[in-house]
Amino acid sequence: MAKELVMNMCQAFNNGNVLPTVYVFPPRHIDSRGPMIWNHQVLEFAGYEMDNGTILGDPNSTALTKAIIELGWTPPSPRGRWDLLPLVVMADGDVPSMIEIPSELGRLVEIRHPRYDAEFKKLDLKWVTVPALTRLGFDIGGVQYTAAPFIGWFMDAEIGVRDLADTFRYNALPDVAQALGLFDTANEGIEGLDDLLEYERLSVLSRAQQELTYAVHWSYQQAKVSMSDTLTASLKWCRYDDEFKAKNGFRLPADPYWLAPPQGSIVPVWHRGGAPNYQPKPMISRHVQDPIKAWEREKASLDTRTTLLHVVNFKKLRRPTLPGKSSSTYCVLPTPPARSGEQNVPPASQTMPASQIQSSLGRPPLSHDHQPSLSLSVTVSYCSAGTFAEKVAMKLIQRLNDLAQGIGNLSVCSVVKPLDDLRTSAIRPGTIVLLVVSSTGQGEVPNNGSQFIAMCDRENGKRLTAPQTSFRYAIYGNGDSRYAATYNGAAHAVEQRLRQIGGLAFAGGLYQGDTAVCTTVLQALNSWWQKLRPAIQDLASDSPKLRRANSNDDFGKGPMIRTVDIQTEARSRHRIRSICLRTEYQTAKVAQVSPSYRQHHLGTYLVTLDIGSRLHEDMRCIQVLPINSPTKVRRALRALGVSGSTQMCLDISGTENASLSSFLTDYVDLESPFANLEWLQTVTTSTLTDDRVATLPSLDVLEHLHSSGHLPTELNLTTAICLALPILHPRTYSIASSLSYPPAPKFPASKSQPRKGLPYESANNLTIVVKPFPTGRFSHTFLSSSAPPTPLRYRFLPSPPAEKLLTIPPTTPFIVIATGAGFAPVRCFLQRRIAASRSQSPDSQSGRISLFLGFKQADIPLFSDTLNEAAAAGLLERLCVTPSNDHGERVYDRLGDEGYREWVRGMVVERQAWVFVCMGLEAAKATRKVFEEVVGEDVGRMDEGGRWVEEVF
Repeated sequence: MAKELVMNMCQAFNNGNVLPTVYVFPPRHIDSRGPMIWNHQVLEFAGYEMDNGTILGDPNSTALTKAIIELGWTPPSPRGRWDLLPLVVMADGDVPSMIEIPSELGRLVEIRHPRYDAEFKKLDLKWVTVPALTRLGFDIGGVQYTAAPFIGWFMDAEIGVRDLADTFRYNALPDVAQALGLFDTANEGIEGLDDLLEYERLSVLSRAQQELTYAVHWSYQQAKVSMSDTLTASLKWCRYDDEFKAKNGFRLPADPYWLAPPQGSIVPVWHRGGAPNYQPKPMISRHVQDPIKAWEREKASLDTRTTLLHVVNFKKLRRPTLPGKSSSTYCVLPTPPARSGEQNVPPASQTMPASQIQSSLGRPPLSHDHQPSLSLSVTVSYCSAGTFAEKVAMKLIQRLNDLAQGIGNLSVCSVVKPLDDLRTSAIRPGTIVLLVVSSTGQGEVPNNGSQFIAMCDRENGKRLTAPQTSFRYAIYGNGDSRYAATYNGAAHAVEQRLRQIGGLAFAGGLYQGDTAVCTTVLQALNSWWQKLRPAIQDLASDSPKLRRANSNDDFGKGPMIRTVDIQTEARSRHRIRSICLRTEYQTAKVAQVSPSYRQHHLGTYLVTLDIGSRLHEDMRCIQVLPINSPTKVRRALRALGVSGSTQMCLDISGTENASLSSFLTDYVDLESPFANLEWLQTVTTSTLTDDRVATLPSLDVLEHLHSSGHLPTELNLTTAICLALPILHPRTYSIASSLSYPPAPKFPASKSQPRKGLPYESANNLTIVVKPFPTGRFSHTFLSSSAPPTPLRYRFLPSPPAEKLLTIPPTTPFIVIATGAGFAPVRCFLQRRIAASRSQSPDSQSGRISLFLGFKQADIPLFSDTLNEAAAAGLLERLCVTPSNDHGERVYDRLGDEGYREWVRGMVVERQAWVFVCMGLEAAKATRKVFEEVVGEDVGRMDEGGRWVEEVF
């Protein structure tokens, strides 16, 4: 059966001049399944389930691939996207037979485009030469032919619009759109196709679909393989259908799903979707049984502990035999069934806690002597009537996974789910619940969140005591301020329920996004991420135990229960901060900011910090705490009506109470909104609503209430207000200067910043690279509010990826790909090598460095001195700088240019160069993909060997 089918298909293929042919095997007998073919098509790509949950190859074939591997097939090594499965057939009453597809039938057509040859070459798209469906049969007069495969030729849309483009198949359209530059990632808030608005995304996908379908047809023409185009096939069918109706008085029976082409109404046959769909005989139909499941049933009934597999070789074919007959043409798979009472135990999971992963990478998990670490689990859910909230949640998962790599006690859920899938019983202490909530109608909760609301209400109605669960939550409210009456109504409703079941707000609790301002997914996430990321880092690094002080006596006393809980929680957080300030943080001063910052350009800039007599290590990170200025602290004290020396009963320092002045300086963020508004219930004001207070800087709120006479000066209220202020979060930066490189960087003098007497001239300085954000707490607010020297707090943190560069053998060459602020550790490393070359130390014989850098045009002067000095010292082999541009060219694209492709491959394969990538998440993914295409091997292999180092920010 296998031999006849393969040999005859080779003849029907006819070297590309396809001869449409149907092959009909004997019909099924009564009470038998009949002959069957496992494959959906004779030529079918394998689909491998990877350890990380992704699919390599065709997702439509995963179950079939797994079953064929269990039969005994050995996939190619290494596995790829375009591995053809062998053909598996079963004669009636027989065991499966397997045959490899011969090369003359299994050759693939490479998809190319006459106008985008280089772009399509990078995409590496291919397809089989002919369609040959195998799971369809005939019913003729009650006689059922269960195996009747047929071969024909493709219509271009079958491949360009469906096989390669369907999201549940190869999903190639996003890659095509990006490769052809059909959307501009240079625009603010656009990193990828999913960041576009839906109507723009549809336009881009339609254009990508059009170009891909054109490329498919053109490629088959070049390969001299028969193919029909959609329009021609449609016109032929319409003409034939009209002739049939004129002759018989009715139209041909047709299934619209099969008949209508995916391009839509521009193709004439699309309008005939209403054709009669009756079932005449003879009838083409699918087999009622699945062949793989049929074999599983038959195999289980065999009186044997083994699975019999009849493997067919194309050159030497043998007749399959029934079990029990003498034969030497089958092999035995050594997988005995479980004994009675036993179960086959699956292999142990390959996943491990984040702390174990860190240990395996040589990174000890963070620990604090003052507080045992509490494992934090992050879950992300959304509710929305559209797609915006889900996209924000999916982007958030990517960033959280990236963040978790550097945090030992943080684990992140693998997928985002609708809010209705979140069960309150599954929320445990230590859980961080992150929600993205859109409103629908008149501010109502969307359908996929309504069941969660009802579940919370039921639990709250049954509860006789205060809730005991202590978990953290933060919500992104996806609202529209143009509808003021219902603005973020759903998000407020969800937050109310989370509090009812014991949730504690962090990172400000509810962040009220506004689609009138943030129109893209990336803009929305970036605005929230600025608050969320430092809050999670602070929560994980400080590791406070989550507690709630509830008792039966407390229940029923109204809102004071929440006030006590919030104050207890705030004291716990501030107590940890107090210990960190005493044991880890030091005081530094901002000695210098590069002139570019004063010119208000939107690129990066250099900030020099004077750390006094303390020494720092190269290739590490520094975490800065942008404390509140004395001016702002005095303003806050004035609004509260108390003296800065007042000893507040905050109970945060362990041994003594902190003065209010030091508390307002080092512990809280006066530039952010209040963390909770429970204290506002005791303040009478008609000028500020709760919603307004929730969005204003806390210092502005205090001054407004003070000036209007609405802020009492009772000590208890002052304490409640202080504990409601948001915690001050640190910011982390890579150190961009080497301790061994004298002198520290100097910048030209300016009128606003004279050069004489600058602290950096005699102090121990280090430099960081800062990317500004319009509302950044350090990059904007802190640096713009006061001139150097400005004090701040800091501590050093390890940076395992960057520190790994210090282990590179001195004579080993390596390639660096970095963008923007990602140049910081590269700058430090270059300065270290420059200093070594000056001193003629062994490092002076280091392997040369090749740099691929992406900057904004205004940033280049900031780094040109270091690059020029490295080149003069003979440290650089190649230097490629790609400024920001309007035509979408990125620095990683240069790796595939004709002038670099072969050189890069030679560096990695022959010279065994190391590669260091330092950039944003999406750019790092794109770099990895381009690099794999250029080098021709999986980056994972280099990663395992330690030669691929990646730091994502």
